[in-house]
Amino acid sequence: MLLAMDVGNTHTVLGLFAGSDLVRRWRVRTVRDGTADEYGVVIRDLCRDEAGRKRHVDGMVIATVIPPLQSVLSEMGGNYFGLSPVFVTAENLPGIKVLYRQPSDVGADRVVNAVAALEEHAPPLIIVDFGTAITFDVINERGEYLGGSIVPGIGISLQALYQSASRLRPVDLILPPSPVGSNTEESIRSGVLFGYGSLVEGMVQRIAEKLEKKPTVITTGGFAPLMTPVLRDIDLVDTDLTLKGLAIAYERLTQG
Repeated sequence: MLLAMDVGNTHTVLGLFAGSDLVRRWRVRTVRDGTADEYGVVIRDLCRDEAGRKRHVDGMVIATVIPPLQSVLSEMGGNYFGLSPVFVTAENLPGIKVLYRQPSDVGADRVVNAVAALEEHAPPLIIVDFGTAITFDVINERGEYLGGSIVPGIGISLQALYQSASRLRPVDLILPPSPVGSNTEESIRSGVLFGYGSLVEGMVQRIAEKLEKKPTVITTGGFAPLMTPVLRDIDLVDTDLTLKGLAIAYERLTQG
């Protein structure tokens, strides 16, 4: 069993693999000041099967965008699972050429997504990850990671809206019947969903124009299922892309 962890700014996504099969997945809050014991207790309890027996975890692979948590998670792996986690970075992941000016600036999750996408799809590729930020990652026809774009995510924008506009209240994000809202709640839903949909479509079109061939466009991340109904020219949704990429990274880093 391999435990894969994608530690993002807002949420941590965990996946438990039996061989190459993803058998369980969970999403929990990322606690920036969490201790090794706090993470260990939660993750250990998650890794119990339906019968209450612990699943035996043989390996652990982690990508984190929060550097101070690396030592915490390393301690957690040792104390609760008897393992030294493998930490993935844009610099240590074999099998992909990163053309960023400073490869160390690229979030590990972005390169892991690229690796997973290349495993299943022919380049060129555009990967849109709907997380705390929305990232656009671009792989050229030679399978090289070119870079991409970053914009504030849906959650960040909504939080800023509610904090700055005193008369606006939080709403459930469900697809409105029209881009023209008939009340305040529908107007917020329309602005967020159709507005971000147009942003993503526009960015994908601009990026595609820079590539020599028509790219395959993949969406992933927590908000990907929500955005799918309003997006055009998206080839597929793969919410497990990062976890699958982490499993591939673990195999490459440990098998040589």
